[in-house]
Amino acid sequence: MKISEVFKRLAYSIIFGFMGLIIGIWTADLIHKLILMNNVERMIMTYISLIIIILIIIAAGLFGFTKGEKLMEGNSD
Repeated sequence: MKISEVFKRLAYSIIFGFMGLIIGIWTADLIHKLILMNNVERMIMTYISLIIIILIIIAAGLFGFTKGEKLMEGNSD
């Protein structure tokens, strides 16, 4: 793998990671409103939300690194 290919994949990883940040915040907020609103302490909910957001960012970044070029450029390799 060339260094230019690595930089290209890292760029896709950053783009997908940012989208993961948005989706992670939305998901954590939705879970808080629907499930955990009155059942969990505020500090524990903060940590749960943070873990959810970080996991989704990591998953989206890895997905962008491995499949981002195919999805964004439409290559059928």
